Amino acid sequence: MKYKWLRLSTLIISFTYLIFSTLLIYFTSLYLRDLEERALDRSMDELQHIYESQPINTISRNDILTSLYDEQTMILYTRSGNIVSTEPTNDLSDLPVDFIPVGDDVITSLETEDGNYLVGRSNIDSMYWNGYLTVIHPLDNYYLIIRTMVMIALLIGFLSILFTSIVSYFFSTQMVKPIRSIANQLKRIEGEGVSERLSLKTDTEETDYMVTSFNNMMDSLEESFNQQKQFVEDASHELRTPLQIIQGHLKLINRWGKDDPKVLNESLQISIDELHRINKLVEELLLLTKNNPKQLEEIESINIVDEINSRVSSMKKIHPDYHFAVEHTHDDIMFQINNHHFEQLLLIFLDNAVKYDTEHKYIITSTEKHDDHFDIMIKDHGIGIPEEDLENVFNRFYRVDKSRSRQQGGHGLGLSIAKKLIENYDGQVWFESEEGNFTKVIIRFPLNKDK
Repeated sequence: MKYKWLRLSTLIISFTYLIFSTLLIYFTSLYLRDLEERALDRSMDELQHIYESQPINTISRNDILTSLYDEQTMILYTRSGNIVSTEPTNDLSDLPVDFIPVGDDVITSLETEDGNYLVGRSNIDSMYWNGYLTVIHPLDNYYLIIRTMVMIALLIGFLSILFTSIVSYFFSTQMVKPIRSIANQLKRIEGEGVSERLSLKTDTEETDYMVTSFNNMMDSLEESFNQQKQFVEDASHELRTPLQIIQGHLKLINRWGKDDPKVLNESLQISIDELHRINKLVEELLLLTKNNPKQLEEIESINIVDEINSRVSSMKKIHPDYHFAVEHTHDDIMFQINNHHFEQLLLIFLDNAVKYDTEHKYIITSTEKHDDHFDIMIKDHGIGIPEEDLENVFNRFYRVDKSRSRQQGGHGLGLSIAKKLIENYDGQVWFESEEGNFTKVIIRFPLNKDK
């Protein structure tokens, strides 16, 4: 990455500087060329004025030299092409031009072995002189300036690219340094497990954010890993007990049950009960693995009040020694939900209330309807839930009173299943409890939602 950045930055700077310097030299050359042509044109105008305004024998050499600039040379021709005079030299061998008659003022370029020139030609037709004027303007200074600019541009370009490469190398090294440190720590973490974290502080906001995001991701991953590990351990424990019971009774049948109908019937019944327990546990585990159970079921509009009254009536018949009270603020609360799911989650909480209220045996179920939601409350007067356990009650296989868990039945999955069902319908659920006095579960669903 460091060398890629170095090559890329150097290439960009070089390309940008090449375009800039080329355009600069090009437009400068156009401007300087225009200045050279203006100087030649100005000299020709002044000389034409001199020869057209006075007799040739009255024109002094000083007047001619004053009109010439930048080492220019003037040649005066007759109509037949004979040279009348040259200034500032009379050596005709140094003149690089031939005679060419013209009608109007003309400026052309001339390239020779000795150099480059601008040649201006004009026609003089006056009462004092009738002939042709040629002015030769050397471009030595023009090309000297252009060559100097090219050399300076090359030198500055080389120094700029060198400087840019050094600076880019330095900054790319500084940029890659934290990434290399992160990569090294990642290799170490890869070998040591999800409990390791990146301990790196840089001066770059992006890399610091990446380190923080990675650590947060590792926290979530470790939590998920620990939950999965705990889930496997708990599921294995829940399955191990009924399997051991079944195994024990099968051995008992194998030894004595063949000849003893009483032992045979008792062992078979216990084995069947334990198999039913295993089957129920597997079904609950499968339900928890579904991403969105409501997508697999038929959704219908039900009256929440009627369904609660129906389920509570069923619980009264199953538990005649319990007192079930029902309180509603409205007669009708319509909601789009699968009826089996609602019945399932309601029975989970009612059954849970019955299990943990064995002394007062008084359970209150109530509903409250608001503008944008409705609440279902189920309150028992049992042992309550310690404050430190409230946030864990929905975890799989978690039980508040672990010493009584098997005697009370269940696998510790009911509340997890109920929460999953509620959240799949955009609902919320939480517990309020006072240890030794009561426990109340609040289920909240939104109203006016298109399910």
